[in-house]
Amino acid sequence: MRDKPRVMVAMSGGVDSSAAAAILVKKGFQVTGVTFQPWGEKSTDHHAVTDARHVADHLGIPHRIVDLNEEFESAVVEYFVSEYLRGRTPNPCAECNRYIKFGALLKTARDLGADSLATGHYAIIRRNARTGCFRLYRGREKSRDQSYFLARIPGESLAHIRFPIGHLHKKKIRRLAREWGLPVSERPESREICFIPDDNVDGFIRKRRPIPAGFIRDESGRVLGKHTGITNFTIGQRKGLGVALGKPVYVQRIDPDTQTVVVGKDETLLRSGFTATGVHWIASDKIRRSRRFQVKIRYRHAPSSARVTPVGEGRVEVLFDRKQRAITPGQLAVFYRGPVVWGSAWIDSVMSR
Repeated sequence: MRDKPRVMVAMSGGVDSSAAAAILVKKGFQVTGVTFQPWGEKSTDHHAVTDARHVADHLGIPHRIVDLNEEFESAVVEYFVSEYLRGRTPNPCAECNRYIKFGALLKTARDLGADSLATGHYAIIRRNARTGCFRLYRGREKSRDQSYFLARIPGESLAHIRFPIGHLHKKKIRRLAREWGLPVSERPESREICFIPDDNVDGFIRKRRPIPAGFIRDESGRVLGKHTGITNFTIGQRKGLGVALGKPVYVQRIDPDTQTVVVGKDETLLRSGFTATGVHWIASDKIRRSRRFQVKIRYRHAPSSARVTPVGEGRVEVLFDRKQRAITPGQLAVFYRGPVVWGSAWIDSVMSR
């Protein structure tokens, strides 16, 4: 009788990844827990490592720490900083999933003899019985579905990835964690960017690069005020602009060449579409003709019907049936058909109204 597959579980010390490990243990898999050495730190007593180790001890599984700081710095941190300095709003979680969790860590897991890597993501992977191909699906609980952040994963990697909690709801995860006595069953969720715990993006970037000051202008070019750096702004932002006009205004455009932030009315944020680069088709080969998809332009955006048309190597044009608010360069556009993730691309330039 063949031994159960060996699975390495990425454990952050949170309840989701801990529950994922517990589920696999209870199913009889040979499980090893693994935790990233905290970025920028050389100590292993950070709460993520400590909590993950406690859970591993509770489950009776081996636990190891991997140092991917160099890869994380290059693929995630440098990307994050450079995108903000270009006047764009980056998506570090998507890049981390592609290059770190399901890139470098998956390779490490395979090199160490694991059949697959598991995480606590709310998403589902299914194998198509007819084609034998694996596909990425939305998680069962819509409000927690994380397939958006996973849309950059190479399709060929899906066969070696497991999402044990993707078919469950968070309330059940908490309940199971309590029933199983997991030490982190009541640990609160983390909301901030993992490598910027104080959520001070501008301060983080200033420690690495100089950030010029600039002007805030209206759409006619009139100067409304000054700002200390474009890293403080994103498309659609209303609060914290530093200008008082007696009426609400919103960030419309950010020009990194002149360090200008343009503000205007809310209704002028509505746009018909955009062009996107770095197209990645996870569910199929390249799309060579115009196709219809439900397109999601940020994590909390409700997918909207659009026509996606190839316009060059690695580029697509996305035209919505109905105008969408605050389409933001730098953000990830993800293409769905029903619950299936078909592909994604980086929003580059937004169409005029």
